[in-house]
Amino acid sequence: MKKKVVSAMLCAAMTIGMLSGCGGGQDAPSDAAADSGTEADGADGADEGQADEDQGDADDGGQAEGSQDFAGEELSILVSSGWMDNRYDETIARFEETYGVTVDLQTIPADQYSKLLQSKLTTDSCADIFWIQSNPFAIESVIVDPEKYCIDFTGAAWAEKMPEARLSSCTYQDKLYGLQIWHNSPEYVMVYNKTMFDELELQVPSTYSELLAVCEKLAAENITPWFLPGADGWQHQLAFFQIGGVYEQTTPGLYEGLNNNTATFADNEKMLEVLGQFKELSDKGYFGEDWVGTDSTNIANEFGDRNCGMAMANSSIIKQIQEETGTSDEFGLFLIPLGDNDTFPTNPAGPTMFGYKGTEHPELVKAFFEFVCETQSLQEILDNSPAYTNVHMNDDAVEQHWLPEEETFMGSVDASKMGTPVLQTGTKYTNDFWGDFGADMIAYCQGTMEANDVLKNMDTNRAEAAGVVGDPAWQ
Repeated sequence: MKKKVVSAMLCAAMTIGMLSGCGGGQDAPSDAAADSGTEADGADGADEGQADEDQGDADDGGQAEGSQDFAGEELSILVSSGWMDNRYDETIARFEETYGVTVDLQTIPADQYSKLLQSKLTTDSCADIFWIQSNPFAIESVIVDPEKYCIDFTGAAWAEKMPEARLSSCTYQDKLYGLQIWHNSPEYVMVYNKTMFDELELQVPSTYSELLAVCEKLAAENITPWFLPGADGWQHQLAFFQIGGVYEQTTPGLYEGLNNNTATFADNEKMLEVLGQFKELSDKGYFGEDWVGTDSTNIANEFGDRNCGMAMANSSIIKQIQEETGTSDEFGLFLIPLGDNDTFPTNPAGPTMFGYKGTEHPELVKAFFEFVCETQSLQEILDNSPAYTNVHMNDDAVEQHWLPEEETFMGSVDASKMGTPVLQTGTKYTNDFWGDFGADMIAYCQGTMEANDVLKNMDTNRAEAAGVVGDPAWQ
């Protein structure tokens, strides 16, 4: 496999000479956390995978014959940093060996990727496979014309392995274009020091008033109640957007209204309530003395040194804390209780791969998509991932590595509360203005903006984005 990590400087230089005006939305970065698999797990997965491969070679003479058809070809993959990493290395190496091909993996810095991809698409110079951060609306807003740029995989056998929730981010107008291999761990819920809570006789809060009481007791012990890194620029918004289910629960049909331009963010009472609670926690210092200027680089140590009691994070942070700090403390998870939320943050979004329609190797592209969906490949991707504890695919043969804390938490949430996507990916054009909304939240907390103006700005931005793509609901 040939790997290319293109520097930001080089990407910028490439982009300057191409078409201008190709923008991209600012997505919250994908999770970065601890290794989710043990050495024993990895060894077991490798042994089982080798057995599967040997059996496949014995049973399927067609694969060996098919490998000759592609011998000497090169498959290029364009991807943003962090979306493949080393978790795909073992699978790609087997793919190369199986088909006698070379894979050219072109990894682009995240801050340059969107513009470079748009330029590649519009100049008919894209890699054989490209990735986007997809959600139920991203194919239309990011790729714009999938029929022109994407291979149609409708009817592909591997599609049966994708859960229904993932398919919504991979299809457009009833055609399958993408493949999303992602995890189903709790994303950006509250992680808390269970040992500390037990010592201080604190109960896990399920309402805002209970959260406020917990914060007060932690602060009295000179412990930052809720570690919130505002300097990252993308994390604090999650407190508002991850609880989309409570907005829909309070106003049934809200998501549909927002997507059809018959409802607005502005004047939504529950949203105003949540923003007000967020500001109250900020005013009381419960996010930390200077949360706006604090980044997340030290979050594991903050927990390990017992400087904080809670943080909003992915469940995999638990293993990271324990491995990096050596703490013997135990940790747990609970739902973000702003607005008295009791809904689970279901998120169909994730990095998603697409086949470029202009490729000179369409059958090789199709072979790669099929190959990565095989059980052995899924197991390798999981076992080699620094963050996954599971892979969200319909394949019971894959040995998952769920954390006990994840299983306990997932079992505690009412299944009927898991159906609504998070606000940023369940509504059109919202995620495109993630950074703008975050800046407005800070301005509100600093007293330079009113809460409803934060919401009005989102409505204005969404309307402008809808106008660019010609959404009829906004015309």
